[in-house]
Amino acid sequence: MGEIGLEFLAAFMDINDIFKETVTNTSLNSGKRKATGAPSLRELKESGYGIVSSSEIPAKKARSGDDTPEQIAEQPSDDEEGGRFFDDGLTAEEKGVMEWVDHMEDMDESLDHLAVQRLVMRLERAVSKNTTDRINHPNNPEKFVESEAELDEALQRLLLLANDVQYLKVLVELEAVPTLVSLVAHENADIALDVIQLAVELTAEDAWNHEGESAEERTAVLEFVSELAQNEFFEVLGQNLRRLNEEADTSEGEADRQGVFQTLTLIENLVSLDETLVEKAITGMKLLEWLQSRITQTFAQTSTEIDPNQQYAAEIVSILLQTSDRLRSLTSSRLMDTLLQCLAKYRKHTPEDDVAMEYLENIIDSICMLVATADGKRLFLELEGVELLVLLQKQMHVARLLSLKILDYVLSPPPLSSSTDSSEAPSLATHSAETRAAAKRYIDQSGLKYLFSILMHHGKGGVQKLHKAHPQTDERAVNCISWLLRLTDQGTPLHWRVLAKFVPSPADLSSWKLHVDRIAELNLEYFERVRDAEVRFDRDEHEEETTVEERYLSRLDAGLFTLQMTDIIIAFISEEPSAREHVELRLNRKDRSLDDVLAELTEYIETKRADSLAAAVASSSAEPRDLSSVLQHL
Repeated sequence: MGEIGLEFLAAFMDINDIFKETVTNTSLNSGKRKATGAPSLRELKESGYGIVSSSEIPAKKARSGDDTPEQIAEQPSDDEEGGRFFDDGLTAEEKGVMEWVDHMEDMDESLDHLAVQRLVMRLERAVSKNTTDRINHPNNPEKFVESEAELDEALQRLLLLANDVQYLKVLVELEAVPTLVSLVAHENADIALDVIQLAVELTAEDAWNHEGESAEERTAVLEFVSELAQNEFFEVLGQNLRRLNEEADTSEGEADRQGVFQTLTLIENLVSLDETLVEKAITGMKLLEWLQSRITQTFAQTSTEIDPNQQYAAEIVSILLQTSDRLRSLTSSRLMDTLLQCLAKYRKHTPEDDVAMEYLENIIDSICMLVATADGKRLFLELEGVELLVLLQKQMHVARLLSLKILDYVLSPPPLSSSTDSSEAPSLATHSAETRAAAKRYIDQSGLKYLFSILMHHGKGGVQKLHKAHPQTDERAVNCISWLLRLTDQGTPLHWRVLAKFVPSPADLSSWKLHVDRIAELNLEYFERVRDAEVRFDRDEHEEETTVEERYLSRLDAGLFTLQMTDIIIAFISEEPSAREHVELRLNRKDRSLDDVLAELTEYIETKRADSLAAAVASSSAEPRDLSSVLQHL
């Protein structure tokens, strides 16, 4: 029996009574979505699928104390041949369901224009009858409960369209879309959730992204969602989202929590489908305002826990900010402030479970997307985001390491606009005022102490486990140090405070060597990674026209950028004779020299300036300059 058949069977029969265990619902397209509806007993009986009423089933005689031993002995045993171990174990009712499932699978395979018309007609009749019943009996739910069940069933049957979305155009032609939109505002929230579930299934990527047919099916789904938008679906959806009560500890509350989850799933589906539709949905639903409120509000048992929908809301914020440049530009200071408040909760405690950990990572990713722009950096500084990062790095929690990702984004220059000449790539003379201000504030807040502590992996056993669980921390720390050296003018007190960590001074006669050793160690480690990647690439066969770019990309994947960041640090500290001598000694042990560092930095500079990757690689063979002159172009 097919997957759909099992779903209808599971939805109809009481599986828990049969197998005495909990069964999780599946769905047409995704394991996280509800199962479709099943026919009523009346329908199965009328269709002739072996269903009989309880009055038609002869009653079994129960054993009683009046039975004689002879009577008991004559009764058949379950263990005899032909007993329960040799039967199919199904009642007449359940056998009828099995027959109906087989019929539905045949009908599913033959879904056509006429079948969709029947589904729409059934929906319209159910809507009309339910509307009439509610008008005639507004204070007597028993009078319209049957028509409401029929409406629910009609909506569930439309889920068949998820298997062949090209027939969505029939819904548009028959003007069924306005009906669906109106049902989102239905008095019974369960009916509204049925429509949302239908939209989720129809927009899921596995409903329209099939090999060889994805273009046509994607177009059909796009046209359907566009029709929904024209009928103000997203405006009504936003209103419905705000009427759902997640706080109630009842079956209705659980249904509402599922409704919120499905609504967010629909937004995630639209991200894969079309960016323009996402922006329409967010605007129509006023979704950003709701998300800002939801990520700060938990319905878990304690205030420090994170509930699943709160985590999902944080994930949607992160996805939206990564998807649309326009959305990032539209975000207000309130969103930045809200995200910083969410992050601040982890100053004194670590995430309690995987849900909370994912929530924290999504909050950090969202902040990174905002501070990647000049306006976002300005807001981050105004809201004392740098001070929060220093406070987080003081603690021996996971947020101490993850905060380096935000610092890395804050110190990195904003991306160039499409109109900017590539020859004007950020250099020591063109870094934005926001990045320079962020570097100054971080140094003034004594952030260097904690940054170098992270670089050196200072801490006891628990901290060492954190570093092993987050190996990218070393790369982040190196990036931040290289940016701090570039964002502070040479010869100034700020620059010297960074450089002093690598050179001998009266106040520090030993630890500077450990810092130099650590940078040299990372330089050698990433050099070996890049070299091994080059060897593997050269050993494989590649098409001639793509070899140059692909080879460079393979080196980037192996860690070329981190190697270049350690090269930048080495170039700066080599200005001081004692540090230069010490780092050369460490590099020479692995047959590396400062000339190798210079060649790699020359390639880095040319790559930033080149119009294309191929041109960058070709120009990197230019004659290397000395390290002092290279510093002026970083």
